[in-house]
Amino acid sequence: MSMHDLKGHLAVISGQAKLLRAGKLGAVTSPQVAALADIVAGCQLIEQQLSGMLTAGHRDPSPWKPVLTTADIRQCLLRAYHSMQEEFSDGQLRFEMKLCDFPLILPFDDHLVLRVLMNLLQNARRFTPPEGCVTISVAPHFWERRSAHLPADFERRGRYSRKQPNAAKVVIADSGCGIAPEFHQEIFQEYFSTPAPGYLASSGLGLAIAQNIIQAHGGKIWVQSAPGKGSSFCFLLPYVPPSASGDSPRELLDLVDCGD
Repeated sequence: MSMHDLKGHLAVISGQAKLLRAGKLGAVTSPQVAALADIVAGCQLIEQQLSGMLTAGHRDPSPWKPVLTTADIRQCLLRAYHSMQEEFSDGQLRFEMKLCDFPLILPFDDHLVLRVLMNLLQNARRFTPPEGCVTISVAPHFWERRSAHLPADFERRGRYSRKQPNAAKVVIADSGCGIAPEFHQEIFQEYFSTPAPGYLASSGLGLAIAQNIIQAHGGKIWVQSAPGKGSSFCFLLPYVPPSASGDSPRELLDLVDCGD
């Protein structure tokens, strides 16, 4: 079956869901409207992923170019959490969310970051056995980003503002099989599938796409893991992303410092 055929089937599913949501095929309750909205959003995400698979081999960066809007990143996490709740429940997994109790307002592309979250959550679901736990969290973070052309006085001034967060840190942690240290870099390469006996191999594109999206935001993504000890996939989104024309000293100062 071609990608074009798959997109056609998705259009039918999405179209019928929209008809149901609008009440044109009969009365629907508020919970049903919300569920149908999730179906439509899911179809849109799948269509984007299909487009990404077609362009990934050509290394076309355009699908990952973010359209930035200023919003609360917590709302994006809530959407991912609610979308995946039923799937985690069906897999007999605990699915927990930990959010800071205040807004985290920053510029990001809601659709692309949601795609990153869904990719990471689907991986966690795949590699976590029943009765395991997956946690998604976000909090302010202090991230050091040094540059060779950053003047020394900006470096010194940056050290005085170490306690000021300059990024949001998102972590998706699982109690699954874990990843050996020698694969921590390779898993972000296109078409690389982590050796995991007893688990189905993936396409090897999900993490590569996630990395492309986060880096296009001026952010960073990495994994902390060991065999048998689960995995924590972390990514940072800066409060002030690099401009298209390059980092200015002011922007770099705002992004100075952080530990992993």
